[in-house]
Amino acid sequence: MRESAEGVERMKRFFKWFGIAFCAFLAVIAAMAFLGRGQTAKLKISDVDLERVPNGTFVGTYEAYRFTNTVEVTVDNHAITSIDVVKTQRAELSETLKDEVIAAQSTEIDVVSGASLDRNAFLKAVEIALTQAIDGAAQ
Repeated sequence: MRESAEGVERMKRFFKWFGIAFCAFLAVIAAMAFLGRGQTAKLKISDVDLERVPNGTFVGTYEAYRFTNTVEVTVDNHAITSIDVVKTQRAELSETLKDEVIAAQSTEIDVVSGASLDRNAFLKAVEIALTQAIDGAAQ
């Protein structure tokens, strides 16, 4: 009898610690989902003067937890000819956005309904790539 009572106590301790660990895991997942939201919501996306951008392929990364995006923007004769999405959380949306940026030749595009944070993160990565290209050419 004594052995079964000790076994029950061990099981209770196990489930207690397992429950605590599981709750901590859920808290971390929830925090990760919301980190970067405020920062990304407040982003100002600036249009870049393509006349100042040299020919080449330029990498831009915007980092804000789950809103992190990395793109490679190719410019030829002061026009965006392609955007390769290296890292994104929403591949289908990024494909739509890259097509719109190329068509508009600008980071100032219409808002995609229900995706403003992901849109901001993608466009900021494009802006960063083009701005760094200008900064690199000025040196």
